[in-house]
This record gives sequence, C-alpha cells and structure tokens, in this order.
Amino acid sequence: MVRPAPEGDPRAFRMGFSVIPPSRSPEAYTGAFATAAQYGDIVLLQRTPPWEDFLAGGSVSKATADNTRYEVALLDQYSHLRRFFAIDPTDGVVQRSRIANIPSGLDPQAGFNDPSLRAAFIEYVAYVSTNYRPDYLAIGVEINMLAERNPVQFQAFASLYREAYEVAKKNNPKGKVFPTFQLEDIEGTFETSHSPHWEIVDTFRGAMDVLAISTYPFLGDVRTADELRPDWISQLKSHFAGEIIIAETGCASAPVEGKANVGTEEDQRAYLERLLNDAQANGIAAVVWTAALDPSFAAAPLRSIGLRQADGSNKLAWETWETWARRPLE
Repeated sequence: MVRPAPEGDPRAFRMGFSVIPPSRSPEAYTGAFATAAQYGDIVLLQRTPPWEDFLAGGSVSKATADNTRYEVALLDQYSHLRRFFAIDPTDGVVQRSRIANIPSGLDPQAGFNDPSLRAAFIEYVAYVSTNYRPDYLAIGVEINMLAERNPVQFQAFASLYREAYEVAKKNNPKGKVFPTFQLEDIEGTFETSHSPHWEIVDTFRGAMDVLAISTYPFLGDVRTADELRPDWISQLKSHFAGEIIIAETGCASAPVEGKANVGTEEDQRAYLERLLNDAQANGIAAVVWTAALDPSFAAAPLRSIGLRQADGSNKLAWETWETWARRPLE
C-alpha cells in the first residue's frame, strides 16, 4: 500500500470507509482495509454481537478470537488509521425494531430487559474496547429507529447503554463512546412523515462523547443532490456542542427501485462534493463513506453505493474522493 503524497489545501476532517468488501472472499476483505488506509484516515468495523460467546457459561469462540487477531493485526499495520468500531445489536432488515440474531434460548419479547442478554452485551463491550481499543466506539447503531418503532425496547437499551458506556471508558479511557442516529428518520422523511424528533438525542446526553449521524438522503424525500437542504449538515451544530461525525453515508450510482430519478454516477459525484464541502465548512470531524467499492453480494441500493465498481474501476465520484483524500489533514 502506497499512500499518495499530500497535495492541495489542508482539510479539517478525517475521511474513511467501512470494511465492507466488494466480494465475500478473504482477499477482498483484506483489500478493504488497504483501500481505507491508502485513501483515508479512519476505518469503520461494524458488527452484531456474537451473543452465544458472551452469555453466561459461554466462551469466546475460535471464530471470534481468530477474527479479532486478524483484524487487530491489520489495524496495527495501518497505524495512521483512526479505529471506529460500531457494535450493532439491532436488525436493520426490520428497520431496527428488534434485536438482531438473538439466541434461540432467549425471549425476544424480553429483549434488552433480559438480564442474561444485558450481561452478554456488557461483556462484549468490554471485549471490544479492550482488544480493539477503538478511537471511536459506537454502542448502538441508528438507535433512534428503535425508539420510533419499539419504545419499550429503546428504554431498556438506553439504561443498558449507560452501563456499557462506563465499561467502555474504564477499559479504554482515551476512546470516544456514543450511539449513532439516523438523520432522515429523526427528521421524519424516512418511511413515515413526522416533525423532527431530536429529543431522542437527549436520552444519551452526559454519556455521549460525539454526535454521530448516518445519512442517506435518497432513502428519504431527496431525489437528487440539488434537493439537499441548505442546512442538511450545518443543522447538526445546533443539536450538539461537541465533536460531530458522519458515521456512515452514501449515494447509489444506479437506479433505486421505487425511487424515481434516483441513482446516477453524476448525482453520486454531486452528492459527494456537497458532503465534503459541507463537512469542511461546518467543522465536522470525520466522514465515513459506506463502501469504497460496490459490494457485489449486497441488495440494492447498497450494491451500487461504492465510489468504484466491484472490479476496482473508478466511477465519476472517485476523482473527487481521491483529490480530497490527498489534501493534508490539519
């Protein structure tokens, strides 16, 4: 991996990708780390807890242990990358209304109220914070979606989160800990229309080091980059006085089913340009694009969300990303 020499005006925010690979091969997964290191300053690993490993009477499986050693070795190799680990306990397939991969022996209705599951979650938070030592640790992903769709489970999670926050800070004092929130769902433009529900963020104040937002405007009421609100990014500063990051974002480069006029390479480039310029202008600390290369195994719209094709060929937006990534970090 040869990182391009710095060039251009300084930028004030870190740029990075998740480690979603273009295919399911081990080589592609390793390559996702290399791409993040070559063209960015931060890398996101997102994972549902392996519940069985951490329930009472269980033990860390060989698969979990081997994967941890492998990933930590890669992260150590790319020492300039800030580490962002997201613990994702809810199921995105059902709009995060339930716990993901809950073991068969546990009552899904009890969910985050189940003492055994709560204990397993705390143990996993301790495991991640100790072994990965992330610079950024998200405990709960797009958690406002759970609040909207399952308030009882959200309240149980909120109390669990505060316990987990203390454990994470004890095991990795320098790491920043927080949940992430889904912007379009907060604003009421995703699936159901409602007034903005920013009060959900207040649930975590006092135990939230960063305001971390995922944003996918084309899944809401935005069809093209030209329709993005003037205060799309700048509004975030009015809801949090501290560090703000775009924890994940992206824009499809191919048509999205059910979304008229959404999904072209030209619009993906326009979206990226607006995103990076707004991040620079508004003091955003980091921007994470969901995938560098199209994940060929994924369903639409994720399948075309990369800035490069699955085979590594560039899309129109890649030049914009590469130009910004070469700018020296202030």
